[in-house]
Amino acid sequence: MVRIGLLLDGFEIQAWQETIIHQLLESNFAKIEVLIVNQNPKASGGNSSLAYRIYRKLDRIVFKERLDAFQARSINRSLVEKLPQIHVKPIQKKYSDSFPEESIEEIKKLDLDVLLRFGFRILKGEILQLPKLGIWSFHHGDPEYYRGGPPGFWEVMNKKPITSYVLMQLTEDLDRGKILYQSWVQTDPLSVQRNANRLFWASANAPVRVIKEIKRIGLENWIEKISNAHFPQKAPLWKPPGTIQMLSLWTSLVKRSIKRKWDEYQNQAHWQIGKVSSPSSDYTLSLNPLSTPLLEHPSPDQYFLADPFSIHFKGIDYLFAEEFDKKKGKGRIVWISLSEIGIQIHPVIEEVWHLSYPFLWKEKDQVFMIPESSDSGKIFLYQAIDFPLKWEKKRVLSEQEGYDPTLVKKDGLYWMFITQKAHPACWPFDELNLYWAEDLENPHWMAHPKNPIISDVRQARSAGRLFEKDGEWFRPAQDSGIRYGHGVRIQRIKTWTKQEYEEETSQIIQANSLALGIHTWNQTSSGTWVDFYFRK
Repeated sequence: MVRIGLLLDGFEIQAWQETIIHQLLESNFAKIEVLIVNQNPKASGGNSSLAYRIYRKLDRIVFKERLDAFQARSINRSLVEKLPQIHVKPIQKKYSDSFPEESIEEIKKLDLDVLLRFGFRILKGEILQLPKLGIWSFHHGDPEYYRGGPPGFWEVMNKKPITSYVLMQLTEDLDRGKILYQSWVQTDPLSVQRNANRLFWASANAPVRVIKEIKRIGLENWIEKISNAHFPQKAPLWKPPGTIQMLSLWTSLVKRSIKRKWDEYQNQAHWQIGKVSSPSSDYTLSLNPLSTPLLEHPSPDQYFLADPFSIHFKGIDYLFAEEFDKKKGKGRIVWISLSEIGIQIHPVIEEVWHLSYPFLWKEKDQVFMIPESSDSGKIFLYQAIDFPLKWEKKRVLSEQEGYDPTLVKKDGLYWMFITQKAHPACWPFDELNLYWAEDLENPHWMAHPKNPIISDVRQARSAGRLFEKDGEWFRPAQDSGIRYGHGVRIQRIKTWTKQEYEEETSQIIQANSLALGIHTWNQTSSGTWVDFYFRK
């Protein structure tokens, strides 16, 4: 049991912090032992400009979030009454706090493993060495590039596609803390409020994930692991912008917003599918849509085709895809037949909810499909009863929301890769989870202990079926760092067991400047099916 103390500036906290406390209280491997309360809290850093404060206020109004990570909450009264409290009057310097000797001695008696920092400023002195596993503190920004703050602000203003957060073990050197957990999410291009909101909600999972890892691998192994943990490079120190700088940034942001809205008004998102005959194995591959035979929907003003999946059945290759209705804003699954007279579209599965990503599975001369049905909140298994045209819903495969479910059989087990939201306020392409079951008739899915196995928008969401090559497994993954559907990464799986999972990027695949992206990669014996993203 990991014994935790909370460092607080008072009993009023924010919603994302309340979530962390709830997760810790509900876990069976952590226990909150004490509340350590700052009797003289001071704000970190200097004052921000009036222009910046006006912008942030307007941003919160215009882009108000239903699930607000920063909403003020009070720590549960029963928790406050039940737990011991240590009230600390810190020794304060300009930007830092250190603990007086009497507070140090009082905390020592508790024999804590972790102090989780929700309050106080930069901590100095003996308190850093007191808990066995250190003081854990968040930095909402990638410390390789952004020291200081405001959190989630400069990534938006500087048009950086990725925003990151880290949970760190603090050291005396403020900028050399050990990274315990890091995640990367897509930057919201238009709103600092939305960007920070998603970032803070996502980060609420970090403490319990680190503690689960301690339980999984053992304390000694974890201590050895973090002894080699990455120290971030010293990045430039960012501060809230001054008035002139803020006005310039604001003007740029307004122009960007207008251009984005105009582009969306002028040109709709449109996808086309095609087959690449013999793609290069170069680490970086740029695909040219002009050199790829593309299949266009017969009614391109109303529909587009995406997510191509093919299957070889009884000596014939069959192609399925998502057909998206632009007017209804909803997809269905179609079989595509090709003949001398052109392309023919045959609808095969339609529901009241959106369907896409028609993952195909063949077993015992039967063909199954697991399309993405996240809008329904479930994952369904369909079976062909008159292939390829007639399908029936066979069963609920999983009673949970999942995006782009991808199945593979390995070591006698069925493994399912699905992306799931880190939090209901987050986007669905940041985190990949892995589950396994012994059969598909009545599957009892076991969550991989390292879930999420990937927490990086550049390589989480599945882009197609896994494949084997030279005795190794590879997983096509969507790279949504620049935008949704920007590109594909081929991930080489280094370790894959019930207890361990590790992969690395072996190839980065993008469209050239004639298309905005690709997000499907399905290899067959005769080539690789892909889809290209345009605006038309």
